[in-house]
Amino acid sequence: MAVTSGLSLSFGRSASHSPWAVSLPLLTGFVVFVVLASLNGAPLLADPDSQWHVTVGRWILQHGAVPTADSYSYTVAGQPWIAKEWGSQVLMAAAYGAGGWSGVVALCAAAFGITTAVLLRLLLRDIRPLPALLFTAAAITMMACHFLARPFALAFPFMLWWIAGLVRAVEERRAPEPSLLAAMLVWANLHGGFTLGLLLAGAFMLEALIGARDLVERKMIFRGWSKFGVVALLVSCVTPYGMGSILVTFRILGMGDALDLITEWKSPDFQTQPLLEAVLLIALYLVLTHGVKLPLIRALIVVGLMHMFLRHVRYAELLATLVPLAIAPVLARDWPAMRRDPESKGFLEAFAGPAGRNTLVLGLCLGVAYIAILVRFADIRPPDDAAPTAAVEFAREAGLTKRHVLNHYGYGGYLISAGIPTFIDGRSELFGGEFIRKYVQAIHLTGDEPNLLESMLGRWDIGWTLLPRNEPANKLLARLPGWRAAYADGKAMIFVRER
Repeated sequence: MAVTSGLSLSFGRSASHSPWAVSLPLLTGFVVFVVLASLNGAPLLADPDSQWHVTVGRWILQHGAVPTADSYSYTVAGQPWIAKEWGSQVLMAAAYGAGGWSGVVALCAAAFGITTAVLLRLLLRDIRPLPALLFTAAAITMMACHFLARPFALAFPFMLWWIAGLVRAVEERRAPEPSLLAAMLVWANLHGGFTLGLLLAGAFMLEALIGARDLVERKMIFRGWSKFGVVALLVSCVTPYGMGSILVTFRILGMGDALDLITEWKSPDFQTQPLLEAVLLIALYLVLTHGVKLPLIRALIVVGLMHMFLRHVRYAELLATLVPLAIAPVLARDWPAMRRDPESKGFLEAFAGPAGRNTLVLGLCLGVAYIAILVRFADIRPPDDAAPTAAVEFAREAGLTKRHVLNHYGYGGYLISAGIPTFIDGRSELFGGEFIRKYVQAIHLTGDEPNLLESMLGRWDIGWTLLPRNEPANKLLARLPGWRAAYADGKAMIFVRER
């Protein structure tokens, strides 16, 4: 039983739909893809974790299995560890095998382009093109700091599919479509964020129950959503690790304050990212001046997503994409001026429909051609901040790689790709909160424990260090007896323990 909502409207392809019709979502997505893919790897390869994700994916392809224990560090070697994002890692490794880092950039740029196109298409089911474009532009602005070649990029389209399906089910007073389970299946094998999708399904079920018009409808909704929720949970366990992928997510969140020591888990810095603040202030202004009244549970979901973003900047993309999907049908219902009218003759409305068949084929061909040019001619590789190539080459030539290294957290991904066991790397759930806390205190020379760095150097029999030049630990190493500076460039510095 449907209610009046933009999500309940169907804008089908008319008989006269031109095969060369141009679509706003297709154009927007293609522009995002080209821009991201043309920046010589920046910002997509700015995160060092991209390198270990590719390495793990290559291991999976070579062995035909998934890892169950750590083999990339020496500090926790052999400890249980799962590659919960194995599907994305395999795709990234395949892209790397086909086109090197250019292939990885092309894959993830395409994923972000598809995400943008899907978001805009879903919004256009409810609201007019101009506000839909503004929502999408705001989402791009907030996501800009996380345009990275990492597994979450490949999972984004399935996340949007899942959330939009849940919202539509609530608006139409029914259980979610069984086809949504396919989105959960893929999402669970691409990225650990699917656990949030399961939690949001529970929240939307509660909203559907509260909004039921009578006891009969409430019983019907409860039965339908309960069956869907149970099957969705079972489907999410259809991974090489079963329930392990869910449990590891809670293990990460259980690290507490130690997460705040990792850059992506810190709160947003509005001084260095003023556009994030601008988007939030504009949204606040519109809410205060025009008023948007959401159902209770949906309002709590929006507030919860805002809290997650203000607590950890890595959730910017969730706030940017999920909130528009949650509020668009409410805007379409409460503000008739914003409701999508397929009969409108406006300029933007003419491009708000689906792309024509020939246009889609042309766009695909242009995208493939662009990727081929990128792979053939672009010399794309991770930046020096994430890949201290020269420093590691020096260490190899000096025979240092046979000894234990105290490495910077941000260099761990590159060391894994280079086959050098790490002290620490981006797999935070493996090392645990206490280990990370001690590590940060040691290299930053903070905390109350005296001689922490010296103790760490001795405990792990560390023979050399690989840290950024401005790391405080380097100043102490320069004064420690038995240690000498052996290498320095514009980014990294190596100290060696004398034998």
